Amino acid sequence: MADAVERITNLVALLLETRAPLTADQIATELRGQYPAGAAALRGAFERDKALLREIGVPLEQEVLAGADAGRTAYWIDRRRYELADLDLADDERAALELAVAAARLADAQFGLLKLGAEGRGAAPVVANVPELSALPPLRDATARHCEVAFAYRGSPRRLHPYALLLRQGFWYVIGHDVDRAEERTYRVDRIEGDVSVGPDGAFERPEGFDPRDAFPSDPRLLGEEPAATATVAVDASHAAAVRRDLGLPAGDQPADVGGRVVVEVPCANVYAFASWLFGWGDAVEVLAPPDVRGFVTDWLRRTAAAGRAS
Repeated sequence: MADAVERITNLVALLLETRAPLTADQIATELRGQYPAGAAALRGAFERDKALLREIGVPLEQEVLAGADAGRTAYWIDRRRYELADLDLADDERAALELAVAAARLADAQFGLLKLGAEGRGAAPVVANVPELSALPPLRDATARHCEVAFAYRGSPRRLHPYALLLRQGFWYVIGHDVDRAEERTYRVDRIEGDVSVGPDGAFERPEGFDPRDAFPSDPRLLGEEPAATATVAVDASHAAAVRRDLGLPAGDQPADVGGRVVVEVPCANVYAFASWLFGWGDAVEVLAPPDVRGFVTDWLRRTAAAGRAS
């Protein structure tokens, strides 16, 4: 589990970023592994974090939800009240501060950077501690100077116009325009194979108004370097409404299969995140297709069962 400073820093970043208020359960899902398991333990840890944020002057906002989530409380941070907007830092000055903190690996300094709007504005922000990745320095340099980069990824050569670097759930990603595939792609930096080649300055222009937070999937099931895939999942009728709410699908009468279950399409570009989501519903769900995803889930369950018997 993350230490207190890291968790608070990530909590502030999440609540500054969110487009809609988040409940405690949603926050725990986004900050996977940073809050304890179990409703009571989660509630206790989150209440302590809320008290700490308010004690240090963070403007934590909250509202009671209506509709399907009636009675639940959701939270966010008002960026306008939180940031020190009157410092009037230029983009390159803010980027230099972010890079210095990232290089020093200081979580408490990173927390302070959030008050400077470290993730809100400017080009290609560095938003957390830098792991030991040899590809990061050339990617950061190429992003700042608008250079095309070339590297190998999963055995294939890639050419990319890097728009931004972001850290999400402990991994660095580079977001940009894949030249050969003629579309925007997101690549995980630790999966880059070998060296990164950097071309001349000014090879491309970042799209006007580009925001890496919008380009990067907020749902971990959507995180994949290839176009987003989906899995067909059958859900017991008793859980269908809850699953559809979780997926953001509209409510209403849904067609059922021969077993009386409801069939939905679920993002699975990140098959590990998909499997984690799936197991959270227990035996109320079943993967029907595609065969490779169903096989992945089946194999995972078999390995888990075998490990349990062995212990």
